[in-house]
Order: sequence, then C-alpha cells, then structure tokens
Amino acid sequence: MSILREVATRGGIAAAAEALYMTPSAVSQHMAALEREAGISLLERVGRGVRLTPAGDRLVAHTERLLAVLEEAEADLDDISHGVAGRLRICAFPTAARALLAPALTLLRQRHPRLELAMTDLEPEESIPLLKVREIDVVVTYEFDHLPIPEDPGVERHVLMSEPIYLAVPASHPLAAGPVAVADFRDTEWVVGREGAPFMEVTRSVGHEAGFEPKVNLQSNDYQVILACVAQGLGVTLVPPLALFADYPGIVFHVPTDMDITRREVAVIRRGSGGNPIIATTLETLREVTANLPRRGPTIG
Repeated sequence: MSILREVATRGGIAAAAEALYMTPSAVSQHMAALEREAGISLLERVGRGVRLTPAGDRLVAHTERLLAVLEEAEADLDDISHGVAGRLRICAFPTAARALLAPALTLLRQRHPRLELAMTDLEPEESIPLLKVREIDVVVTYEFDHLPIPEDPGVERHVLMSEPIYLAVPASHPLAAGPVAVADFRDTEWVVGREGAPFMEVTRSVGHEAGFEPKVNLQSNDYQVILACVAQGLGVTLVPPLALFADYPGIVFHVPTDMDITRREVAVIRRGSGGNPIIATTLETLREVTANLPRRGPTIG
C-alpha cells in the first residue's frame, strides 16, 4: 500500500518508480495485484498521469494511519530493547550539514558510543523520497515562506530555526549603497540554484511578487560559488545567514525594503517514528545545536 501512496503523491507510475528505486514495470505489477486483491479500481488515468479513485483515496488514508502505527510500534520496541543504540541515517542540505549536522553528530558520538552514524548531504527534493522509503531516518531540510509547504501525511516536521533572507549585491553595483528592493533588480541577472530546486523557485516567486521574471542563467547549488559570482559582479542573489561563514569583501548585503523573505530549517521524520530513542535523541540534539548556534550575520548595507 505504500507504493499506492507514492503513485498518488507523484501523480504517475514512472515518478513513483523513480522515488522508490523500482522499475515502472514493477510498480505497475504491484498496482495490478493490489487492485485484484481490493476487487476495485484504485487509480484512473488523467492525461499522462494518474489519480486516485474514491476507493483509492480511502485506502491511502488507511495506509497513512497504518504506516504511522507501524513506526510507533517499532519505536516502542527499540526503546525497550536497545535504547540509544543502533544505526542512525541522517542527511541535510550542504549548508546545514556543515553548520548543524557536523556539531550534532559530534555530540551524539560523544554521548552515545553505541550509536552508529551515517550521514550524507542532499537537497530537499532528493532526501524526502529516501526518508519515506526508509533509507534515511532524519532529514534536515528547509522551507521558504514564499513557497507552499507540501502536505504530506506520511511525515512530521520539526522547525529548528528561522532566519531572514538577504539580498546580496555586488559592491560594484550602482545600487550597492542601498537601500534596495527586490524590484530594483528586474533587469539584473540573478545567481540561483539549479532548476527545480526550492532556491530557484523562491527566486522566481519573489520576482513575480515584485512584478518581473528573474533572469536565471547562472546556476549552482553551492552558495560559495553563488557568492563568488556575486562578488565578481555577475549578478545578485538571495542568501540566508546560515550560508555565510567567511568575509565577503566584494558583496554588500541588504534587507529588501519591499518584502520580507524567511527560510526555516526543519527536521523531518516519518510520522510515528518520533518515539524511537535514536530519532528522539537526534531531534533533541539538533535543537540544542540550533539554540547554541552563533548568529553570525553579515554587515548590512
């Protein structure tokens, strides 16, 4: 039934297969078998995609509850039999991996020597599917207030921190002295993340809110590359304080005057897994690290 949930969430067999690391043929076979067992159609074709039938909707609602109960049962058993011991698989986007995960994992290793740690850095669009298929236990991701928060009954969100987003402007730019608004840069190149990433989407969103379509030909998922481009005068960008850990003499940072832009760092777990001692301890440690994080902001122009 978890495969049915993914097909419904992704809107198609191929997208679900990619998220689940299965072949489309295997997913189709699972769906056919599930419909035979249910004795009723669960999916209907809509254009190039599929959507749930009313029966499919009801079954997925039950699936979410069942999966959450299964996670709770496993968490209770782990608490009784193991405590904070075993394997933790955690990931974060690169900025948070440096600023949050590295110190959090250090504390976990010091305090819980029976805990085996596995870490990787992934962008949000890559990590959440792996969380849902149980290849990762905790994901540290981010959300922008100018983008909708995806509704997903299979996961729980735990907000760790919130930070303002600055406009990074080349010191050589005529408007560098400020004050500046997002709308001032309608004819300027924007240095952004790769296509489909939330960083790209929020840049487009704030541009649209300011009344223009941003020019987004310069793309990187590495903030240090992005800031190097800004310092060289190639464009402007949006940047959160968490990404700033050095001096940037070629850049002036501004709070835009025409809108507030905020990013939240969020820990995401599978619904029902919060009682697992490993996951509960990890969330507590992430909160501790976040609370003690030095708030090193830029010099605002």
